[in-house]
Amino acid sequence: MLENQPSTLDKLLAGLLSRDEFRLQVLDDVHSGLYQYCQIPAGYDNCELATRQIDLDALDDEAMAKLLENPPSEVVNPYPSQIKAVTLFNLLLSGDAIGCKAGDALAPSLGAYLYGPPGSGKTHLMAAYARELKRLLDDRLEEVDDIVNSFIDQAYLAFSNRIGTEREASIEEIGLYVLDGDEINVVSSPEADFWQQIADLKERVAGYDYQPTDLIYIGFKELFEVCRDIDQRANAMHALERAKVVFIDDIHPQGDPEQIQLVLHLLERRYELGRAGTFLTTNLLARDLGGGDEMLGSRLISRCAETLVTVDFSDCDDWRQKVKSRRIKMVESELARRALTHRHREG
Repeated sequence: MLENQPSTLDKLLAGLLSRDEFRLQVLDDVHSGLYQYCQIPAGYDNCELATRQIDLDALDDEAMAKLLENPPSEVVNPYPSQIKAVTLFNLLLSGDAIGCKAGDALAPSLGAYLYGPPGSGKTHLMAAYARELKRLLDDRLEEVDDIVNSFIDQAYLAFSNRIGTEREASIEEIGLYVLDGDEINVVSSPEADFWQQIADLKERVAGYDYQPTDLIYIGFKELFEVCRDIDQRANAMHALERAKVVFIDDIHPQGDPEQIQLVLHLLERRYELGRAGTFLTTNLLARDLGGGDEMLGSRLISRCAETLVTVDFSDCDDWRQKVKSRRIKMVESELARRALTHRHREG
């Protein structure tokens, strides 16, 4: 790092970094660089665990266009597999003993393997379930957030006050010593004290019963990249293995043994640690995840059969294509009507 580059504290003092941004940096340090994956992607904010019937054939062009521009938050005209997924996730959210430990929705005793073609609603439903769980977790983290915010505010205020006091008193720093009048005292710098307080905070936060990383929502591509980073891998895997609930979207190892082993290792470690709440979406059957390796495929099938409820979305259509097809049929019907009218006029 160049000497003239501003430090984090310099940025705080200059207002270039808000205390909320700094708080997120602290939490990310505590949580192995995975804090960004403790949020459900914004693109799924409208997803709900519900179904809805719509007579698509009865919609005119304007209504169809609106439906395409603003997809419903519910699953439209659901197939049996989609109803099964909605029922499963609502059962888990209720804390039902059949799927949760001690009636706690944040302690599922099973996971789910959702597979099927693109656009069949797998990610929509998984994200909707994840959003509801995130609300429950956020309620339990509210007190922790208040403590972290208060602690950082106090540490920053103490640092700012000390900086101002020492400047007014014309105290001159000499390494770990300060010259105060005719006396030389051993004292740590304001920066060193501040960072020691933040280090103490990180240790304290890491010991709380609930953590933001109790719920991790990550795409398979991002998961693989995080775990390929040598500096990050050990800590990231530790967090992923111990999270109360993990969501991995769009698993597609494409026959790469390293990627397949990552999925298998994560499933097995979470099983061994009693963290059964793993939820996956993919367009592949468990046996096909092995990429032709029969041994890997068999191990994946065995582990999935023991810990995950399988929901097969193969019977579902791509919703957007289904809606678009209705609109195309309406246009074709109108073209046929106009062509017939044109022939009548010419006749």
